[in-house]
Amino acid sequence: MPHRYTCPDCSISGAVHASRRGAERDQDAHRQTVHGGMSPPSGDRIGYAPPSSRGPVIAIGVFVLLILIRQLTGVAPDDVARWLGLI
Repeated sequence: MPHRYTCPDCSISGAVHASRRGAERDQDAHRQTVHGGMSPPSGDRIGYAPPSSRGPVIAIGVFVLLILIRQLTGVAPDDVARWLGLI
């Protein structure tokens, strides 16, 4: 489950991490560099970060592109893989 560190005092959010531990590392680093190792006055939090919708959109785009290339050139991805000796 993806997590993200947020500091409302600084109006920043950390990167999205696959685990809570990654967001905790962001929290520790931010507290050390900006707040002198202390918790911000308004507090900070580590919460759930909804996954990006770009992943499926990119996958669909690549799939459509491969179909378009196949239709225009007659060359499929498996043909290229055979030519390169990958399969």
